[in-house]
This record gives sequence, structure tokens and C-alpha cells, in this order.
Amino acid sequence: MSEQGRDTEFTLEEVTAVFESRDDYAEPLTASEIADELGCSRRTALNKLHELEADTDLTSKKVGGRSRVWWIPVHV
Repeated sequence: MSEQGRDTEFTLEEVTAVFESRDDYAEPLTASEIADELGCSRRTALNKLHELEADTDLTSKKVGGRSRVWWIPVHV
């Protein structure tokens, strides 16, 4: 496995897979949790989350001063 650094690119599908690989994919996650799962910086994860929110049904909500959580809505 190659060492991840500044030049490492993550696809939107890889970020989405973090949500979908869990038992409850609608459970909100922070950008830091996504970053930990992917092994990237919080800023990289945040940029991808903003992209996903603009292009998909990924949703976010501010939950504190500078805190935001992200989730995939469950449509029933």
C-alpha cells in the first residue's frame, strides 16, 4: 500500500463508501471521522463532503459553533 500524502486523491465514491459500509449509513459523521477512515486530512475530507453535498443527496447540519455533521438521508 502506498503512503498517502498531499498528492493522494480520493474519489467521491470512496467518501460515499464510508457512509455505506456501516450498519446505519444514515448515522451522522463529522469530517474528522471521514478523514480518519480514509487516512487523509480533515480539510481533504471536508472538501469532498462539500462536493458530495452539492452533487448528491448527502446532507449536513451545523451542530455547534464550528461543528457540522454529514449523513445520507434514508428515504422510506
